[in-house]
Amino acid sequence: MTTDIQEWEQQLQRDLAEIRRSGEKLAGALGAVRGRGETRGVLVEVDAEGEITNLQIAPGAMRWSSSQLTATLLDCHRTARADAKTKVTSLLSKADSRIHNQFGRLRGESAPGNQRRQPSDEEIQAADDEYFERRNRDGWTNT
Repeated sequence: MTTDIQEWEQQLQRDLAEIRRSGEKLAGALGAVRGRGETRGVLVEVDAEGEITNLQIAPGAMRWSSSQLTATLLDCHRTARADAKTKVTSLLSKADSRIHNQFGRLRGESAPGNQRRQPSDEEIQAADDEYFERRNRDGWTNT
């Protein structure tokens, strides 16, 4: 029996070391992700979290109206974020499943078989009606 526990502990240590290596490799790859959006002399680059890391505006674009420049910047930023998200999703899909599952949990995603259905407007309204009927019947105190 002692041998079984020792073998299990050794296997657990090997698994943990493998997960650490995979996690470090994934963290490095995620740190290098850059998404780009570029249109008519405007370039926006973002990191894996969508934060702007580089912004370039050509001199000609500075002559645009403020609404034109704003719309172009926002469009480039959206494009860059979508590009980064695609790259992150690709990296995560190739990652060790034990790490990939944890990323999903951190982002609030449940396992594929555990996804809850969103209630319909009618179900929400019925639940609200039931709540207020109960409160009106039983009283509005918090006891």
